[in-house]
Amino acid sequence: MAMSLLQGQCPVQCQLCEGDPKVKWKCLDCDLLMCSKCKDKVHSKFKSEKDHRIVDIKEVGKKGMDVHQQDKKVDPIDNKKMSIFGQRKSGVSSSETDVKLTNTKQYQIKMSTINFLAVSLDGSLWIGDGDEEEGFHLFKSYTALQNVKLVGDKMKVISSFNMRVYDIAVTPSNDILLVTGELGLKQIKAGSNKVTYSTYCEEITNLKRVHVTKDGRVIVGGYAWVDVIDTDGSHLTRYIRDKNNRPIFERNIWSITSTLNGNIFVVQICPNPRVVVLGNGDVINKYTGHPLINCDITFDPETVITTPMDNVIVADNGSNTLHILDNNGHLLTTYKTSEIGIYNPRSLAITMEGNFAVLYIGCDMSNEESSDTGKLYKMNIIGC
Repeated sequence: MAMSLLQGQCPVQCQLCEGDPKVKWKCLDCDLLMCSKCKDKVHSKFKSEKDHRIVDIKEVGKKGMDVHQQDKKVDPIDNKKMSIFGQRKSGVSSSETDVKLTNTKQYQIKMSTINFLAVSLDGSLWIGDGDEEEGFHLFKSYTALQNVKLVGDKMKVISSFNMRVYDIAVTPSNDILLVTGELGLKQIKAGSNKVTYSTYCEEITNLKRVHVTKDGRVIVGGYAWVDVIDTDGSHLTRYIRDKNNRPIFERNIWSITSTLNGNIFVVQICPNPRVVVLGNGDVINKYTGHPLINCDITFDPETVITTPMDNVIVADNGSNTLHILDNNGHLLTTYKTSEIGIYNPRSLAITMEGNFAVLYIGCDMSNEESSDTGKLYKMNIIGC
């Protein structure tokens, strides 16, 4: 790609802001092409930036300076260490992957736990604790499911629904699919406040989780199985046993996401917490946590979400950690949210605002003393 750029055959954009076509620099350690602004304003904030090798794009390819031809010499002992901030990824680069969360804003939510979180195409959020309340309460904003808009430091509730909800997902047409514990999926059509039955999974019982891929396929999970459904509602694949005829899952599916290479990431929290990566009809990987972080604190994956760079973030509630995996399920790095005051991450959502990826984290405050409200955080995420 770099040589094509020099020959004027393949114009590329800055890989940080994805907006400036005037690529000037390449970081050999991050393997990133950058404009001058992002080099000075964004990359300079990376945790180990001072040790990175940044060269003029015109020098890439000269005298063996490409990162794949000239890796830094690494102490054999140091190469075995796995920092709680990052793990070396063998075969790619000898440097750690840097992730940075900036411009963090906090919102108080009138629910103790944000069990699910999604971003609509209009920028509004769908959040909820999923708990239906008994009786009718005039002028009450129910917390089971809410469509909200963040305005400055305030949160405005657009609409709320009093119904049992296990999970939600946004379709490419901005409809909302809901798992309610009833037969099939329900939906809220874009621009409507009416809950109706969808055409997906009409005869499937015991649904627990739902996810919609970028191309509109619907993936649902139940008790020890995952189904992939085409855009027209026809069944494509059921994952229940691997190629050796062993059960893939043991109990209820807890969270689902997918990557652009076609892989599906599935969380199961008990009896053995793990993230299972499915691809080509079989299990291709399993992630069971960081050997240092989860040595004394059990891996507690609550949610998986895919980033704009096609990596996957896993929210580890018990250790207040985000685990960042590549699109094949290999660990790239970790980020301790407790270091910026975010505890008990329960739900995640991510979207693009201009040139920046925006991450939302919904927290579980149900075990906190004297806490009658939950917490929602919004921040820019850089590096994944």
